[in-house]
Amino acid sequence: MKRISKIISTGLKVPDKILTNQYFNEFFKEDVGAWLESMVGQKERHILGENESVSDLSIEAAFMALNEGGVAPEELNLIIVSSDTHEYISPPTSFVVQGKLGAKNAMNFDLNASCASFVTALSTADRWLKTEVNAKYALVIGQYGMTKYLDWNDKYTATLFADGAGAFLLKGEETDEEAGILGSAFVADGTYFDYIGVFGGGTKHPLNEDTISKGLNKLRILKRYPPDINSKNWPILTRNLMEKIDKNLDDINMIFFTQINLTTIKEVMFNLNIPLEKTHWVMDKYGYTGSACIPMAVHDARVQGKLKKGDLIVLVASGAGYAMGAIALKWSL
Repeated sequence: MKRISKIISTGLKVPDKILTNQYFNEFFKEDVGAWLESMVGQKERHILGENESVSDLSIEAAFMALNEGGVAPEELNLIIVSSDTHEYISPPTSFVVQGKLGAKNAMNFDLNASCASFVTALSTADRWLKTEVNAKYALVIGQYGMTKYLDWNDKYTATLFADGAGAFLLKGEETDEEAGILGSAFVADGTYFDYIGVFGGGTKHPLNEDTISKGLNKLRILKRYPPDINSKNWPILTRNLMEKIDKNLDDINMIFFTQINLTTIKEVMFNLNIPLEKTHWVMDKYGYTGSACIPMAVHDARVQGKLKKGDLIVLVASGAGYAMGAIALKWSL
């Protein structure tokens, strides 16, 4: 017998407010929608309202997963909120979520690896459940509220980013079967730390009139990443992961990528020689939701009946700074 962790339910929540490509065509007085749809894959995106915060989305996604899994909040042993758009600088958003869920017995913390946060958190929760033998349930949430940091006059960022949350509920148990999370692989290159981000509000640039006047409290793209950074490195990371868990690319039943660009996803699928029907995307209806996009895509594919018990699922993510991570698991639902 060996100890594993497996996904027993999922959840998703997006705000009600929707901005379509046509909205931005009218706002910027040019046809930005054609490029967004043909190259990026976006048609519309969901945006937090003035009185909504990112924890509102996380709590709803969490309750969806808990209700489906038949697990009460007080049964949770661990909550990880993964994101680079938090409720506050301090305290962590996971404290807000734990308190409002009523998960009084859960250890909790936030994890920030930019848009690779969720995959990193999922691997962390897996390792925690495997070593904490008396623990049974872990909740991993990917949340994103980047529109709160947007300069709406910046054509690139205003049209790309959106808000949402996705959640996985994991269970630790003993089994003789190959099941649950099988392995993960990660790479990082911190020399890209100053390319894109919200650079104001921390200890380097505290929030004050000068910081605000310079726009450092908003998402800023200061340097451009190499255009092939994902299309080049996602296949390498995926192959490394498959070798690590002693599987072949042909064994993959479904693979999910960070939902930043549909053209890139298609290029990577071609590179890996995996049929396009073995991936799934949601940027067309949800926009780019950063650390939330992979659990949202998995939940959406599951609702559409694309996943079956025993499938080999691979999740591949990348985040600014940068970090990349991939995780493989046997689907258990």
